[in-house]
Formats: sequence, C-alpha cells, structure tokens
Amino acid sequence: MKDSAYYPSWKNFSKYAKYLEYFGEYIRFNDWKSLRASLRFVFLNKPTQENWEATSALGKFNIRPGTTDFQFINYAYEKKVRDYLKKERASGRLDSFVDIGACIGEYCVWLAGQGVQCVAFEPVNHAAVRQNISLNNVGDKVKLFDCGLGSKAEKVTFNVMSTVTGSSYIDRESGEGNIRIEKFDDLFAQTGLDLNRDIVVKLDVESMETEVLEGMRRFIAEAPRLRIIFERYVGDNTVNNKLDELAKFDYVALDEHNYLATKVSA
Repeated sequence: MKDSAYYPSWKNFSKYAKYLEYFGEYIRFNDWKSLRASLRFVFLNKPTQENWEATSALGKFNIRPGTTDFQFINYAYEKKVRDYLKKERASGRLDSFVDIGACIGEYCVWLAGQGVQCVAFEPVNHAAVRQNISLNNVGDKVKLFDCGLGSKAEKVTFNVMSTVTGSSYIDRESGEGNIRIEKFDDLFAQTGLDLNRDIVVKLDVESMETEVLEGMRRFIAEAPRLRIIFERYVGDNTVNNKLDELAKFDYVALDEHNYLATKVSA
C-alpha cells in the first residue's frame, strides 16, 4: 500500500535530469536490479518485492523488499551534500560524522570506509543499518544507537512509512509507544567523540530538528569545530533560529533543501 511519503512522477519533466543521474550511477556499477526498481518506482510508484545486495559509490548494501533502499544508496541522492563531505574529507577537515536519522546507514558506511569516525542514530531502520555496517566491515568505525533523539528521554510511537522508510516520523497523537528517544547530551560519553576534532552532524529527523538541537545544547556549546547539515525549506527559519539561540553560526545552502551551519563562536 502506498504511504504518505513523497513519490516521484514521470510527469514531472523538471526532474528528468536528476532521474538520468540516478540511472547513470546504477549503470556505472552494473546494478541492473536497482535500475529496474528505480524505473518501476518512477513510472508506477510501486516498489519491487525483491531482495538483493547492491554496490554503489557508497559501498555494499542490502536492499530490502518493498522499500526504496536503492534510492538512498545512489550517489545522486543528495549529491551536493555528498560532494561537500567528499571534499572536506579529502582536505582533512572531516574527522568525525554524526548521522541523526541515519536511514539505512549509507552515509556512515561510505565515510567509515574512508576512515572517518561515525556515530549513527536510527530508531526505525537500525537493523538495516547494522546489516550494512557488517556487509562493509566497518564496525570498528561506526557506533550505532538504536534510538531517536529529542529534548528529553521518553518512549514514543512512530508513523512508519512502509516503502519510503526514511520518511518515518513521530506520531504524538498516539501516545506512548515502544520507540526510545534520548537526549544527545546524555549519550555523548558513549559516542567516543573528541570535542576538539572536526565534527560534522547531519540532521534529518522529519520536523524534530529543534527538539533534537535542544537535547544537544551542551555539545553545541563545547564543540569548537562543529558543522551541522540540516533541511530547510523556503520561508522556514525554525532551525536557524534554534541554532542561533545555542551559538553563533554562519549559513550556506548546499542544495535546494540542505543547509550547512558552521559554528563561529559559542
């Protein structure tokens, strides 16, 4: 059954250049199953029920049946964000990466393979993250927490997307659930992060950004070489305002949705 997440459309001709980027990446790695699944998803909005192991520029991944995992592992997905991280790693300005809302672990698998210390938080797809970490033999570089982050410790219910699992979100109206939410500051000692290293945080938490940032208050104040990548939509300054409450940041757009906040001072 189709869930309420965003779905591509073959009628959206403005997206054809991006679709071709995706197709080109699949062909580059002889990933014909992902190519077929991608075409099916664009033209029919239906996921394949196959399960396979795919290789991309990011690493090796298990593609779960009935999902769009094949989309997230393609380098063309959030390409400008990935280009930025690639450049920063090559320049020696990326020591540690914190992925909050890690989806299936694609960023951590990719960066850990380049020697970056990674910390992943994923409340819904953590089993998939763990499997992909194992597939790529990067368990010594990735610390995985099977919980979400917020402004306080609590148990919540999630509206889990059946197909586009990365778009799952908290359902506050359903009351207490069985998914754990923690404060980042309370877990910091377990992450193994060195506050004096170059740390990049990627925040993709489906409208929970300000709550997550509130729970990172101490970390943000104490990390001098901190950058945060977050989603921002036109006219919405909610995340910017919260960050400015916590420290002084400079902002630059990486693409039409993702912004980079670079800490200037406490």
